Amino acid sequence: MITMEFKEMKKIWDTQNDEALYVINEDALHRRIKAKKMGTKRKTSFSEVVLIVSNLCAGGMVIISHLLKSSGNVVSLSMGAMMMVVGIHILFIRSQRIKRDQQTDVSILGDLENAIENINYRIKLSQSMIWFCLIVIALTMYTVLNSDKSVLNIILISCFFIVGFFMSRWEHKRFNLGRKKHLLEIKEKLINEFEIK
Repeated sequence: MITMEFKEMKKIWDTQNDEALYVINEDALHRRIKAKKMGTKRKTSFSEVVLIVSNLCAGGMVIISHLLKSSGNVVSLSMGAMMMVVGIHILFIRSQRIKRDQQTDVSILGDLENAIENINYRIKLSQSMIWFCLIVIALTMYTVLNSDKSVLNIILISCFFIVGFFMSRWEHKRFNLGRKKHLLEIKEKLINEFEIK
């Protein structure tokens, strides 16, 4: 689709010698790049908010439920504390990302670079959450297996975590890596075909 957009613009440029036409096309291209940048920012922001809220809520619930029961389960309390720390850490790196976004160059290439930075950030966040998910799975399974839960509960909890883990991997490969590849292709075309510096 992008290749067609660039070929179309190049064809118009080749058939016309009016410089104003190129400026209009550059504006249209910049609007499309801005739309991609804003889409990437929205998805990144949504992912951060979901991770912050889910980690803080789940961690808080684990800690409170074990403190109310006075169970003294060190593994569960550690897992709850770890979730709280992860939620706070994502909140911190989110504020840093927002500051970085506000300092970007407002140009076609600057907006594209910002979209690529955001997708790289999402890829790193997604990868770290996959590893974090494995730790939470291991701690949860240890707690469940050492409790008096029924075999059905253990199977259901295991299935929930397995599906969640594979969905995270699928989202990471299908969306994040695919989006990055797409944005890098656009950047290469911008630099090569239009010689934007």
